[in-house]
Amino acid sequence: MIALVPLLVAAVLLAASCAVARTVDRRRARHVAVVCATAAAFVATLSAVPPLLAPLTGDHLWGLLVAVVPDGAARFAGILTCLAGLLVVAMSPLAEHPPATLARILRLLAASSGFGAVGQGGATVALWALSAWLVWAELRRRDDGLARLFAAYHVPGVLLLGAGTALAATGHKETGAVLVALALVIRLALVPAHGWYPRFVERAPMGVVVAFGIAPLGMLTRLDLLSAFPAQEVASLGVLTAVAAAVLAVVQDRARRALAFLMMSQGGLVVFGLGGDSPIAVSGALLTWQASALALPGFAMSLAALEARRGALSLATPGGNFARTPRLAVAFLLCGLAGVGFPPSLGFAGDHLLVHGSVTGFPPAWPVLLGVVGVNGMTVMKCFLTLFAGSRAHYGERDLVPLEAYALTIVIGTLLIGAAFPVTPGSVWFGGS
Repeated sequence: MIALVPLLVAAVLLAASCAVARTVDRRRARHVAVVCATAAAFVATLSAVPPLLAPLTGDHLWGLLVAVVPDGAARFAGILTCLAGLLVVAMSPLAEHPPATLARILRLLAASSGFGAVGQGGATVALWALSAWLVWAELRRRDDGLARLFAAYHVPGVLLLGAGTALAATGHKETGAVLVALALVIRLALVPAHGWYPRFVERAPMGVVVAFGIAPLGMLTRLDLLSAFPAQEVASLGVLTAVAAAVLAVVQDRARRALAFLMMSQGGLVVFGLGGDSPIAVSGALLTWQASALALPGFAMSLAALEARRGALSLATPGGNFARTPRLAVAFLLCGLAGVGFPPSLGFAGDHLLVHGSVTGFPPAWPVLLGVVGVNGMTVMKCFLTLFAGSRAHYGERDLVPLEAYALTIVIGTLLIGAAFPVTPGSVWFGGS
């Protein structure tokens, strides 16, 4: 099936990347990117208009089913991708994100939208490979070995995905599902294939980190093949990642490294819910995914904005004055707590359903899930108190600029509205429907 709205969004983002790449001035390039990202978000939001909610079935073009919007969770993946993308381009520090980097970010977002536009296995493999290549091309400019580490994990991941898709197409569905799941373990940085991720978050431009992280969960909305994979194994791997990463996050003394493990932990919670056989847990995973797709980029980009103002951020020594940067501090705290499932946000509803669903579907896990949410909350509060409320001194950093405030207001407003009107669209996931 081909969905027209995500296809149009991808076209807008690709056109924007071409315009940004030709712009020499960094500020002008960022403004062009923000305008185009806003337009893409507006187009994507059309998929939530009631007359467009039902896909147009029965229309074929060259033998392919054509719809206005994708079905299931893929519809909301496109909206979340565009809103998070707007946040990324609006808050990417200029020193770390020249026009060439912003252009690659927009192409990553276009690839993410492409997952919602097409449902064919071959197109999924191509988009997966394209997004990994774009990140590798950006990392190659750095002489620190990060590009080689990234390729060492993601080249096998792309090959596994391609082999699994090909095997499934030739009738070996179960074997293909196993290979695709292994590829996802690498891409989602699940234990034990997470070795690339902390270093990637720590050293890569934050906008690239967030843009690359937006895509994987959107991919899951189109990988129906994974319904053949045993649910118990997926759930176990997800909860193991959530627990291990939560513990590692709370003991870090470097802010970016703590962020890496925090995002890993939240991804593990989502995978646990999607891998369970409880419809309640799947609904919780969908809500947690929706919240994380907006809140964690907000948390990460707020951290990048502070880092651009203050330099490398350490959690070993308290610093920062809340009174001097109140809007940035509040945005940082709200996005962080929303991302880990604290009220009154969409993530709280998701975590509640995850725990409730695990009571019947995976009984040993529910106390562990509560512990993960609590420890992740401790990590967020540790970062907030250390970075914004640890000193009376002020180093001259300024509060949010209008462009940053604009993007954060949209994202935080969406999180609060989503908590009041949560939506859990149905889709095919690991071992369930």
